[in-house]
Amino acid sequence: MKTVILSLLILHIATGITALLVGLIPMIAKKGGRLHNRVGLIYVYCMIAVAVSALLLCVLQPFKMMRLFLTGIAVFSFYLSMTGWRATKQKKSGPTLADKGLTFITLLVSLAMIGFGVYLLALHGPSFFPILFTFFGLLTLTFAGRDVQSMTRPTEKMHRGAEPWFFQHFTRMGGSYIATFTAALVTNVSRLLPANAPEWMATVSWIAPSLVGGMLIGFTVRYYKLKFSGSKRPGIA
Repeated sequence: MKTVILSLLILHIATGITALLVGLIPMIAKKGGRLHNRVGLIYVYCMIAVAVSALLLCVLQPFKMMRLFLTGIAVFSFYLSMTGWRATKQKKSGPTLADKGLTFITLLVSLAMIGFGVYLLALHGPSFFPILFTFFGLLTLTFAGRDVQSMTRPTEKMHRGAEPWFFQHFTRMGGSYIATFTAALVTNVSRLLPANAPEWMATVSWIAPSLVGGMLIGFTVRYYKLKFSGSKRPGIA
């Protein structure tokens, strides 16, 4: 059992580090180019390995609270990367049965996270893990819920010259990277900070990536809305 856990942990760490490194390349590479597409696919494969290894570790060691929470983050990050990648494949055909199945499974996971967070809140009151479980459960529910709604209505133009799949692609891939970076940061923040560091510095590690990354994604959305307004639509493959 120890050998299995160690192997899964090595796989989880190795693919997580790889995702953090290669995930930067599609952000700066030419959109729709070979480098962008191929490295982006490597990132998606890494996120699959991260999520699967996290789930298996959680099953083998279910009572480690931090591992349980990071598994929820891994599922959230995996879902964002998968739906971001699949958005480029749904331009004409729309979501497949597998896409819908993934969305509903993620919806169930989000409800489980919220339920567990509420349970911990009732048991221990407002504290670190109960609040985080509830918050990230609601965040996952928001994205999965939007996808369920989009399955029931026809696709509409989001902006002149650019379609919803384009914005969904880079906002979700970017959101996935932010979640992955946050998980890596909070796992290692105790090693990075001095022993006498104030508590607020550790708290910043949870918040700063989302704030900075969210602003960058917001700027990118505005940039492409202006760029494609009245021009040809983007051509990410």
